[in-house]
Order: sequence, then structure tokens, then C-alpha cells
Amino acid sequence: MSPRTSGVLACTAAACLLLTAAPATAAPAESAYAIAASGLVKIPRTPSVSGPGKESLASVALPTEGPSLVGAKALNAAVKPGHAESSVAGLALNLGLLPTGTALPGLSAEVIEAECGNGKGSVSIANLKVGGKTLKLDQVAPNTTVPVASLLELTVNKQTKNADGTLTVTAVSAKLLGKTQTLDIASATCAKAAGEKPEPPTKPGDKPQPGGKAPKPTPVPAHLDVTG
Repeated sequence: MSPRTSGVLACTAAACLLLTAAPATAAPAESAYAIAASGLVKIPRTPSVSGPGKESLASVALPTEGPSLVGAKALNAAVKPGHAESSVAGLALNLGLLPTGTALPGLSAEVIEAECGNGKGSVSIANLKVGGKTLKLDQVAPNTTVPVASLLELTVNKQTKNADGTLTVTAVSAKLLGKTQTLDIASATCAKAAGEKPEPPTKPGDKPQPGGKAPKPTPVPAHLDVTG
């Protein structure tokens, strides 16, 4: 083979590499998971969805080996472009299983949900009980801290702005023994739509929006009661 022919073949091979090289794709902005734990007891994000999709589990006991720290009737996570949501139904946490050297209250709830859409997060919590006492949650502001025991702290409607511009909302985030054990219940992450402009604040006397919709009401302060 002549040097000239060899050079032509080399150039052709290089061109082929350039044509077949696939561009790097960014990770999906939206993701969701129902429950996760780290520390003394580790539970991976379960079920976990990144990018469009949906996962559900029924009659769950976690971790799968040894005594169950978490029991739930249903775990759900779902993602679609611009939107992510997760939920836990029939939750029961047996915190007394943790080797803390002190008694910890149990935690239960009928439903805990997190939803994130277009860079905005919200949570819904029904009949949350800690140590047999009901926490009445009404329009809880983001990152509301609830100290329920000397070694247990809950953050309700935890919202975190991530470095990539996405928002993560976690319905209930628990810290035990400082940060020795953490537990996140119902978490969703989403991004704001490109080119979206922030909504101006509603003022008294504002006219209804097109289509007959009333202006968005001004948020009221959070209300949180603990009852026996």
C-alpha cells in the first residue's frame, strides 16, 4: 500500500470516529423517590425514578434484611418532563430499633406526598403522629423545623436549591442523634421551565386573570399544632 493510499485511509477512519461519536447527554432534571435512609440503618432510594417513568411498591418492609425500621402500605415515585412527585401511604417507623441507648418515639402517617413542578415545590401530609401525638400541619412554610424529642428532629416541607438550578422538595426529613441517622420521606426534584418569568405578587384589588380565574391568594403564615 502506498503512503498516499495509507494517508487517505487514516483520514477516512478519523472522519468516521467524528461521525459516530455520540454527544454527551445531561442527566434528567426531574427525579423522585419515596424513602431513603443513611447512618446506622441504610436504605437506598426506594423506589427511585430519574427521568420520565413511574415506580410503585406495595406492602414494603425496609431494610429487607434484619428488623424492619420502615413499614408502608405503598411507595410511589413518578416523573414526567417538568414535573416529579412521590408519596408514601400507611407509613410506620419503628425508631426504637435503632441502637441509641435511649427510647425514641414511633412515627406514623396515613399519607405523605411531595410534588415539584416548574421549579416550585409543595407537600401534603395526612395524620402524622409522633409518639402517639398528632402533628396538625396546615400550610407549613418551607423548611419548618419540628423538634419532637431530645434526639429526634423533623424538617417538614424541606426545600433545597441545588447547584444545577433544580429544586428538591422533601415532605419529611428526620435527623436522629444529631446526624447519626437520617431519613427522608417523599422527595421530588424538578427544574424551572426555560424562559419562565416569576409571577408578580398579587396586590389588593387585582383584577381576575384571563379566563375568569381569580388572582393567586397571598400565602398566610404556617400553622402547626401538636395534640395528644
